[in-house]
Formats: sequence, structure tokens, C-alpha cells
Amino acid sequence: MAPIRVLVVDDAAVLRRLVARALTSAGGIDVVGTAGDGEQALEQVERLAPDLVVMDLEMPALDGVGAVRELRRRGWATPVVMVSTPTDDGAEATLRALAAGATDFFPKPSRASSPAEALARVRDGLVPVVRALAGHAAAVGPGRAPASSVHVGRPVVPPLAPAAARPPVVAPAPSAGPAGVVRPPVVHVAALHPPAVDAPAPARPVAPAAPAPAPLAASRPSASTGRGVPGEPAVPAPRPGSPARPPAPAAHAPARTAPVAAAPHPAASPLPAPAASSPSSPSPGRRGAGLPAVVAVGSSTGGPEALARLLQALPADLPVPVVVTQHMPPVFTRQLAVRLDRLGPLSVREAEDGDDLRPGRVLVAPGDRHLVLRRAGADVVVQLSQAAPVNFCRPAVDVMLRSCVDVHGAGVLAVVLTGMGSDGRDGCADVRRAGGAVLVQDAETSVVWGMPGAVASAGLADAVLPLDAVAGAVASACRRGAPAHAGGAR
Repeated sequence: MAPIRVLVVDDAAVLRRLVARALTSAGGIDVVGTAGDGEQALEQVERLAPDLVVMDLEMPALDGVGAVRELRRRGWATPVVMVSTPTDDGAEATLRALAAGATDFFPKPSRASSPAEALARVRDGLVPVVRALAGHAAAVGPGRAPASSVHVGRPVVPPLAPAAARPPVVAPAPSAGPAGVVRPPVVHVAALHPPAVDAPAPARPVAPAAPAPAPLAASRPSASTGRGVPGEPAVPAPRPGSPARPPAPAAHAPARTAPVAAAPHPAASPLPAPAASSPSSPSPGRRGAGLPAVVAVGSSTGGPEALARLLQALPADLPVPVVVTQHMPPVFTRQLAVRLDRLGPLSVREAEDGDDLRPGRVLVAPGDRHLVLRRAGADVVVQLSQAAPVNFCRPAVDVMLRSCVDVHGAGVLAVVLTGMGSDGRDGCADVRRAGGAVLVQDAETSVVWGMPGAVASAGLADAVLPLDAVAGAVASACRRGAPAHAGGAR
């Protein structure tokens, strides 16, 4: 397998050496060049065409945000992982870089007790991200891709079958074999839709049929970010006009990396009314057939921009509350909530203990805290927990979803967006068993089709939708009968 070719960009020579040593010591990764600022990085990308760039945020001449923006303006779809400082300013700059087209970020190893510890933290946290985002870039070749050719979603899937016709929920199979995730067909849950509609958009070239998805690899922890760091690959980005390179076998596929291009989609079809809960699955918070009591969203790699797109498109009068778990460390989640609050019509804040759920309010799980729901008299409130990580993640999507089911039973609408790992799969199984509904983002518009792919591959998704169609599906599901209240709080 050809090694992953990485360019390391940082104005501090000691950090360039640290990152380069951490990457090369892991095997299968070559640092093909270094740069001391954004302008040099642009020159090196043009000259070396690396598979991935690891870039500092704060640099002279041209900083990381400006460099990413210019790379995307020139059409380079190369994955860029930002190395950021875990401060309010660093988190805010990181989110600006992600909005400009960066793929992911990695916090600098601050407060390391020794150079060896710093090296280990960089290696354990950064290497899995690099492999997941660019493992197959050496096979498909680097190149330029116009923004319109990246992250363009497929047509919205047709209306779902009635709830009674849904396939039964099955327990996910244990991970085994190679950790590969392949791009699925347009309609990912075949039992829900007639085969006749499984066709690509007319304007898109038809890709060869892909084999069935392989089992997903279990996540392992990242000491620096707290996120699960799985072995699943990202979905390869189309690269029209790319210079040809000799093919080489590889186990991973690269992430889609240019900024998500706005692609118009017709309004999403409404979800069916959830099936009635089984006798063993209580539904204490259900307020009416088919009406969600809460929308619970989970995301990881690529999630900040996917969340921005989703929340911007939801109506200001959304009649139910929204809870979000995004895999991010402390400080970053607070800045994420601030940014999302500015961008969309809904009120967004980082959750605090005792926050009540209100229609139209979005509560984001803080970094290093699980977000769970509990009843407080007639109200439903948030409780934050530092219980053990689940799927090596804290906050974890599974924890949030299970608590939503405990409180609201069939009244849960789960939404799983782009991200590495399989966090959210088991929680979605609980949602389906209780009679709730599950939407997942499709592979075409995901940066990494790990979390949503795990849910879809386990047969747990009611619909697999392009990112731009998710908000319409959520709004439609929440308006079949406007609730008088949400969890007893307004």
C-alpha cells in the first residue's frame, strides 16, 4: 500500500518536528514537506500535491484560516487538519477554519509533562484521523476539484413505507474483518423503497456498483480530543481532472474535503408515524401518534459545518426542542454553540445542568460531559454527567439517545450526521425499538460516512438523506400536529 503523503505546516520548528516524528513513527505515513507559514504551504501544495495537510492556525504572513480559504478557492480538495490551541480564541479560529473548508482539527498537546508524552499524544490522536481522512488518497491521486463537484448530494429519497412495513430492528453484528466502509447506493435502506427509484441524478456520472459494506471497526480513544478514533475510512471525493497516478491497493478512502457546496434539493418527504412501542418499551413522554417530543442530533468529524447547515435551515418556530452531541473537547463546544446561535434562527447554547427543554431551543452537550435527559416533575431537563466514556467518547451520542428514549419513548427523532466511528448506532437501535424514527446523512454529503454508515448498515435508518434534505424532513416530522408543549417547558 502506498504511504500517505503529508505536508506539515507550522511556524514553530519544534512543533513541525514533533508532528512529523509522530506521523512517521506510526508507519505508512511519509512527511513529504514542511512549511513555516500559509504562503509557503500554498506553494508546497502546488508543488508536492500531498494527500493531506496538517496546518497550524496561528502563523505569520498568511494564517491557517487564510491558507485553507485560498486552497479551496484554487480548487484543491486536499484534506486539511488544523492544529489548534485549546483556548476560546483558538476554538473560535478553529471553527472559522472549518467554515473556510478545513476538514478536521487536533488540539495542541498543551501541558504535556515531557517531550515523550507530547509525542505520544500527537501520535495517538492525530495518526488515526490522518489515516481515516487520507488513507486512499495515494491511490486516487491528489488534484483539484471545483467546489460544485464536492459534497453534492443525491436526490431526496422517495416517501417511506408505512411504519408497519419497517424492517425489524436487529442487533448490530460484532466488528470483524477489514475496517472498510464503501459508498452505498442512492437508497441505502432498500427494504423501505422500491428498486425503481434507486438511480443517480442525471447530471452525475454513474459509478461502478460498490460491494456490500464491510463490518465497522471499533473505535479507540484519542487522548487529546476525547473522540472515538476508528479505523473506518472516509468516503472518497470525486476529483475531476485530477492528474493520474499509478493505482495502489489501500484499505481506506479519503474524506470529501472542500467546503460543502450548496446543492438544491426538493423538500424532503415527511416521515411516517412511528410504530407503536412494544409492551416492554415504555413511552412516558409521547404526546401523540407520530409527533416527536425531541430531536436528538449526533455528529463528529465534519459535524460543525453539517450542524450549521442543518440548524440554519430549520424553521424559527420549530415546535420541539433539539439536543446535540458533537464530539469535541471542552471550550470548543462552547464556541460551537455561540457560532451556531449566530448563524440560524433557533436559540443555541451549550447545555448546563438543569436546563429545561423548550420548543425551538437547541442545547449542545459540553465537551467531556455526557448530556442526558431526566424528568423533573412536569418538565424535562438536562443533566450533565462525567460517567465513563461510551464508544471511547464523552460526550457520547449513544448516551444521549438512550436517555431520550427513557424519557420520551416513541417520541424521539434521532438524526445522525457525518462522523468517524459507530457512536449512535446502539442508541438508534433503542430509538427504533421504542417506536421512534431515525434519519442519517448520506455518504455523498458526509465528510466521513462512519457514524451514519454504521446506523444505515445495521438496518436502523428510516431514511438516508443528503444533508440539505435533512432539515426539511425534520421540520415535516415535527409539524404533523404541533405540540402544546415540549417536555412541559416553554
